[in-house]
Amino acid sequence: MSKSIEPGRTAEEHEASLDAREAALAVREEALAAREDALANRLEAAGEILSDAKRRDEIADARDSGADSRDRQIDRDEFMAKGDSNEDQYGKHLPQRRDAALDRKHAKGDRTASQNDRTALTEETVAGDHQPR
Repeated sequence: MSKSIEPGRTAEEHEASLDAREAALAVREEALAAREDALANRLEAAGEILSDAKRRDEIADARDSGADSRDRQIDRDEFMAKGDSNEDQYGKHLPQRRDAALDRKHAKGDRTASQNDRTALTEETVAGDHQPR
């Protein structure tokens, strides 16, 4: 089925108009494809950031759990010790207590870094700054 040509236009003008619209459509489709690719890249980068944050949180949880377990075990052992006073036993385990405290400190640092990554990701999204890292 052929369409009629608008009054006052030649077939060549009509054909040129169609070609121009098809070219504009092709440009818009290319721009859309580029935006979709950029979005996919941003989503992938965001997924990696969230995955890394989750991994650091899991490591921090393990550190905290291990530090607490070691600290409780030392306390329990000292409490159950026979003969020596608790004050005498406390000093013997200072290195282990220090290590447990340092593990807690590192766990806190991991959690802080994870939260900062999540916050930065949210702020970038809200601000419209979608540049992947």
